[in-house]
Amino acid sequence: MTLAENQLNNRTAFEVFIPGFFDDYPLDSSEFRLYAHIQRRAGVSGCFESIPKMAKHCYIALKTAKNAIKLLLAAGMIEIQERIGTTNIYTPTPPSLWVSPDQIQLLRSQIKTAKETPSKSQSFPKERSLTLTCVDWSNKSYH
Repeated sequence: MTLAENQLNNRTAFEVFIPGFFDDYPLDSSEFRLYAHIQRRAGVSGCFESIPKMAKHCYIALKTAKNAIKLLLAAGMIEIQERIGTTNIYTPTPPSLWVSPDQIQLLRSQIKTAKETPSKSQSFPKERSLTLTCVDWSNKSYH
């Protein structure tokens, strides 16, 4: 029996609480799952797991995980501390810093458009553009 199976078989009280505002926030299932994973792994010092490992752990494709990270960042749900030669640190932000739920679909479409037709004229909302231009997912080396 693996450690995970042992933990599943021997758990006594398993409670999960998802606040209503988070359950109602318009994330798709992959974005929701990845955010929950980052939140669980973050602790006090942030989640420093690589994106490929997060994708594998969450049972989602790497490309899907990268796009979910982009959306979470653009929505203000996470902050990324880039580190040279090692993995980045992903830190959840307080819900008071998140964008309005009605902006999520626009952000998602901008991420999709940006990956299909890269253009300098297409950008994210002004308050997020500096952060997003710092993250170049296509040239990252993941560990």
